[in-house]
Amino acid sequence: MKTLVYRHLKLFLKSPTNIILSFLSSGVILSLYFLFIRDFTIKAVRDYGFVSDLNELFVDKLMTSGLLIVIGATSVLSIIFIFVKDCYSSTMKDFLVTPISYPKILYSYFFAALIISTIITTIAYFGIECFFFFHYHYTSSISILLSSFFLLLLSNIIASLLILIIALGINNFTSFSTFQTLYGVVIGFFTGVYIPIGYYPSIIRTIFFYFPLCQTTSLLRNIQTSPITTHILESYPKEMHSILYETFGIHLTVGNHVISIGQQLWMMIIMILLLNCILMLFTLLKRFNK
Repeated sequence: MKTLVYRHLKLFLKSPTNIILSFLSSGVILSLYFLFIRDFTIKAVRDYGFVSDLNELFVDKLMTSGLLIVIGATSVLSIIFIFVKDCYSSTMKDFLVTPISYPKILYSYFFAALIISTIITTIAYFGIECFFFFHYHYTSSISILLSSFFLLLLSNIIASLLILIIALGINNFTSFSTFQTLYGVVIGFFTGVYIPIGYYPSIIRTIFFYFPLCQTTSLLRNIQTSPITTHILESYPKEMHSILYETFGIHLTVGNHVISIGQQLWMMIIMILLLNCILMLFTLLKRFNK
């Protein structure tokens, strides 16, 4: 399987266009935030009555956390695109006649996608931390850096499995290209990046709650903003705290019940296990069809 992973990575790196577009898409996502979304979100925080010198820092931490999840979720598409091309060419048939099993072939694409998305999100995260250091003279603690990296890795695992499963269910090359375009547009809404999640109707928020990347976004925002919200909320009554947390997606709720960090982590673990089970089901169906 290592040889296949190396082959996928080599194909990705062989084309300068793949590398440029991967980093360009990250730049576009960040540019969209700073040009169009940032001022709106800062104003929204003030409109809710939270006025502090830390508002801009809070909003930038809040929104870049979501953007990092989106960057990781979209960067897996390049490797999965290679998988789709292999499926609709003779390449996959060549793989299937080799001694390597079909599950290992599938997981080779998963690991390649995970490696690429992790590299891209790590570089983006480092760049964002540099921005906070030079613009705000703010540095995150080691515990926050490590926790954030862990959550980004967790998010990339989920995104890689999810997109690979969707690719298995798409029956032609053109459909996957259409899906790529659609996915790139809607992922920002599903994670509450383009519009704060509290602005959506309750039924939409409930749907988004069960989207796993919405959970990882919430967890990352919670960790990244926790030192800042402590200072922002210290002069506000307790009943106002939940407004800030829930409106801007730091806390997620179901049936007026706030989901704890521990519960969210368990949900992520269960989701990873479930996605792996679905992937294994596809391999069984493939064997049955043979």
